[in-house]
Amino acid sequence: MTTGIKIDFKSKVPLYFQLKEQIKQNILKGEYSEGDLIPSEREFSDSYELSSTTIRRALNDLVQENFLERKAGKGTFVRRRRVKRDLRKVLGFTKNMTEMGLAPATKVLSKKIVTPNAFARERLGLKKGDKVVRLERLRLADGIPMMLETRYIRTDLCPGIEKEELSSSLWRVFEEKFGLKPNRHSQGMKIATVAGQAASQLTLNDNSLVFLIKGVTYVRDNEPIECEESLYRSDKYELTFEAIVD
Repeated sequence: MTTGIKIDFKSKVPLYFQLKEQIKQNILKGEYSEGDLIPSEREFSDSYELSSTTIRRALNDLVQENFLERKAGKGTFVRRRRVKRDLRKVLGFTKNMTEMGLAPATKVLSKKIVTPNAFARERLGLKKGDKVVRLERLRLADGIPMMLETRYIRTDLCPGIEKEELSSSLWRVFEEKFGLKPNRHSQGMKIATVAGQAASQLTLNDNSLVFLIKGVTYVRDNEPIECEESLYRSDKYELTFEAIVD
């Protein structure tokens, strides 16, 4: 597939860079899908009259930028890209996907008032008989399920929140509707397996590996307002952090 690429030999922009950027845009626009075999150097050369040096440099750059990967004896393929998320930073899903050149979407699966489980009771400091809103959301990028999110929200701090539109930023709802601005978020991560309905929602096979992230959001006076148990697809995410040597 070499359609949609136009090389301007009169431009001051280097030829390799023109080719690289147009291949990259084709990948981001979905004209090349993950796992697709891209044309060989010979095919690019025949189609655009470019030197092997120019083509190789463009492809090498895309390999370095994690858009392409080479498989010995098979060719060059569109890499199955992973979204990078820095665990040191609080970065909303929408912004994270947008920065990666992906189109974010959120599907609210359920939102209802329930008795909290042990995790939510402990993290939110709740007593027996207290209630929370249990919010389940499926987060997608370019239509692909990325994360299955379960959040527990205190009803005493956010009465009626289950009636709100919750497919966008939950923290924005806290601030704009209830006057509670999140000021701290703590989280931990471990590897887990997923099966059953959760696996199906993430379009994974049973017993697939995922990242399980548990976190708590705090507002005024270090008061917890919500906690989460989220499943991130390990084949789609690359979680990073930086350790400081003491």
